[in-house]
Amino acid sequence: MAEEENKPKRYRRTNVDIQADIIKAAESLIKRKGFASMLVTELIKKARIEPLVFYNRYDNLSEFYDEFVKRYDYWFKDVLTGVQFPTDSELGYIGIFKDVHKSLQDKSVMLELLRWEIAEGNETTVRTAMLREMHTLPLANSYEEKFKDIDISAISALIIGGIYYLNLHRDRSKFADIDLNTEQGRKRIEKALEELGHMVFHCHETNNYKQAVAERMKENGISDEIIKKCLD
Repeated sequence: MAEEENKPKRYRRTNVDIQADIIKAAESLIKRKGFASMLVTELIKKARIEPLVFYNRYDNLSEFYDEFVKRYDYWFKDVLTGVQFPTDSELGYIGIFKDVHKSLQDKSVMLELLRWEIAEGNETTVRTAMLREMHTLPLANSYEEKFKDIDISAISALIIGGIYYLNLHRDRSKFADIDLNTEQGRKRIEKALEELGHMVFHCHETNNYKQAVAERMKENGISDEIIKKCLD
């Protein structure tokens, strides 16, 4: 009787509990090993479930991944909700880039998803990449309405692509002598993002000012040739 009392009580999990444990186990393994290297046997062991429990839910690991990554399809939306300023303002524009950078700083599922998308072309990776693109298009279009004088989408794509690459590359070596694994390196990139955002908005404001001046000069009878010489 005493032996029975000393036995640890078995924790009975609900289906919701089990699913949560599977997700938690997957996140832990993916952060450590990546999508391509994780084995279904490791996931089953980490989640403390029987193989039958997993296969009653999913036919294979690929089907699990297809469902799992839907949690991250709209990750950019989460970034946008964290920006403290209007997205079409200078501080809002800079805030988006800084928050994307921060979201990839630690060993994150999103970072591993980007790595997997680059390494493998399958239905899941193609879908996540396309859905992310579809979700960010409205934001890109809104900026294009505001910045008619510069190719803001191409500029933003280069900045985002740079953030992706620097974070994916950081465990291989420094880049331009910047080490993103150090606080100093991270601060340098954050500062550079602020400066880039300021330059973009300053260029836009300067162009708007020149256009306004040109219109006033034209209204006062000054020729286009003289206006061009004055403003170039």
